[in-house]
Amino acid sequence: MQDYNSKLIEEYIFQLKKAENTKQSYKRDLQLLNKYLSDDDLKIDRLSSTIVQLFIDALENGTIKTNKGERYKAASINRIYASIRSFCIYTEQFEAFKDIRITKTQHISELTPKSVDVNYIESIRKRIGDRKNKPKLINYRDLAIIDMLRLTGMRVSELVDLKKEDLTLKGNPYLIHINKSKGKKVRDIPISKEKFQYIRRYLETRNDDSEYVFVSRSNKKLTTRTVQMLLNEYEITPHMLRHTLATELAKRGWDLSTIARFLGNTVAVVQRYTIPTEKQMADAAADIYTIN
Repeated sequence: MQDYNSKLIEEYIFQLKKAENTKQSYKRDLQLLNKYLSDDDLKIDRLSSTIVQLFIDALENGTIKTNKGERYKAASINRIYASIRSFCIYTEQFEAFKDIRITKTQHISELTPKSVDVNYIESIRKRIGDRKNKPKLINYRDLAIIDMLRLTGMRVSELVDLKKEDLTLKGNPYLIHINKSKGKKVRDIPISKEKFQYIRRYLETRNDDSEYVFVSRSNKKLTTRTVQMLLNEYEITPHMLRHTLATELAKRGWDLSTIARFLGNTVAVVQRYTIPTEKQMADAAADIYTIN
């Protein structure tokens, strides 16, 4: 499918009446989209607004990074979207760029990440558990995904790459071995036996022989897009769950270096998780007046 998509991109670039540098910029942007589509073997001339929105969201929340491992700036994301929009017009995919939400101003890396309220996470668990329109195994899987992201803070790319052999289910806590991560940092993530219940139930209910912890209905390795679409139904992202855990750990008194090691991040990145909210600032200001 990538060959098919690459050919369409080349045809589009060839007919552009623009400077060579501009053409190459368009080409790089569309190749980035093509790489994203390749996970699910999708055609670039069969886009939907949902797929385009998920791609833009992945750029904004840092799931997709630059070749240098950095988050995309808002200006770059707007340029990439403009390239996609132009291509969609060329291929007459007018619905593909309808009502796309995109950050227009701030530098993405400067945006304070958002947390998810714990009660809302519980409501998501209940809604997934109560679903009647999906097989019970898929409900178990989706509950396990929510818990794995929420309780370990792992990246969505780490989650889909996770293999059964990476789980050490002895003693308490259990250990999840991340051997492929950003910057190739290897780390072990502890998770209590009690909190592992949904993940265990999912694994014990399966009857396939896949080596991966999370699989599709056809027992193939799960894609990052599938996880994104699951969470998108509840208006949250994997990064929001990661940030929620980091914020809670900071509130519990964990030092930044420990949180950074737990998440496989740098201290500089983790510091963004501890930026106080307006309410916290107001509470702190009110607390000053109680000092003797």
